[in-house]
Amino acid sequence: MRTTAVRAVLCLFFAAPLGVALGCSEGSGYEDAGIVCDPGEGRMCACPSGQISVSWCALDGSEFLPCECEGQDEGFADETGWGDGDGDGAGDGDGDGDGDGDGDGEPGDGDGAPGDGDGAPGDGDGAPGDGDGAPGDGDGEPNLEQACYLGPLRDNSVCFPIVSPSPLPAGYNYPAPYQGSANYRAPVRYLDLEAIDQSALVAPNFTLDELAQVWKGRYAVVQPHAVKRMQDMRDAVGAIGVNSGFRSPGYNAQIGGAMYSRHMYGDAFDLNPYETSLAGLENACTQNGGFLVEYGSHVHCDWRLTSVDVGFFGYPNPFVPEFDVASLFHAELEHDPVSDRWIAPAAGFDEGEPMRRWSAYDADGVLLVEARGESFLAPPETAWVEVLVGNQVRLRSE
Repeated sequence: MRTTAVRAVLCLFFAAPLGVALGCSEGSGYEDAGIVCDPGEGRMCACPSGQISVSWCALDGSEFLPCECEGQDEGFADETGWGDGDGDGAGDGDGDGDGDGDGDGEPGDGDGAPGDGDGAPGDGDGAPGDGDGAPGDGDGEPNLEQACYLGPLRDNSVCFPIVSPSPLPAGYNYPAPYQGSANYRAPVRYLDLEAIDQSALVAPNFTLDELAQVWKGRYAVVQPHAVKRMQDMRDAVGAIGVNSGFRSPGYNAQIGGAMYSRHMYGDAFDLNPYETSLAGLENACTQNGGFLVEYGSHVHCDWRLTSVDVGFFGYPNPFVPEFDVASLFHAELEHDPVSDRWIAPAAGFDEGEPMRRWSAYDADGVLLVEARGESFLAPPETAWVEVLVGNQVRLRSE
């Protein structure tokens, strides 16, 4: 006689993962003579081939029927997605996402879900199942020997070796990761610009030497996902120029760049618009996942919030804390009683003076005037002033 406890184990092990009804009610608590199971109840069984299947309770509850192994051994397993990973909708459940089309990953049911032989997740395009076209070696793991870029045909076929020079030359002392952030860890591999074709098209409209130059650091980091995003921006707004890309830490310090400038991490570019306005280019940056820092003469766009490329940076510590992006930037709102003008001294910006957008409001909160500039003269009826510095720090007067 099967007890309630045994039935509960069967239900937990068999029914819950598979989403099927196996007659898993706990019953009324009494026993009838000759009743050994509840009609519709199922229990695991093994076919002669070793295939896991099910044996169902007879309608009168008197016995469990023989294990369902008829029809060329196609029993319960094939109906529920448990199987051998042969592309018929059954996955082997090993979760390795190796992209070999064997149904690895989660059990599948032949409807296009992972495990149906389509090689997803981890179809050899880079990080397992990310679909971003990053280089892979066919087993779902990122390629740690080369960096592959969008290229002129947008097929991620332009690849360069990445190396770990030892020792690195002077000028490559990265600061400790900002607030412990994995996205601010130091690179472990680089492009050797002196050993590769710098004139190669890494995207339809950008060559490598537009994004990194030897005199800013022979060993460079140029992250493929950032290049792709920048090409997306170019597709949206027309021709754009790059006036700054990768900078080694030494070069960055030489020109007065911020300690944690994203230019050192290969995912930041200072851009000039040729066929749109600064505002149009800024909008393209944010619409393509970029982090915008606003300047008066150019657009700084980076992807600091996107995970860095493990080929260049190695695998992260999974236990690093979240970091506060805003804390990188600092500004104060001050009023000069002599000139009667407002100023907003700032620090922590990657290069130059950030754009300052001023607004003046009356006592009822009605906007009186807006302006741009390093300082601001508010109208006499102003009750309070607000300034947005570099699109990152917003301040308001008391």
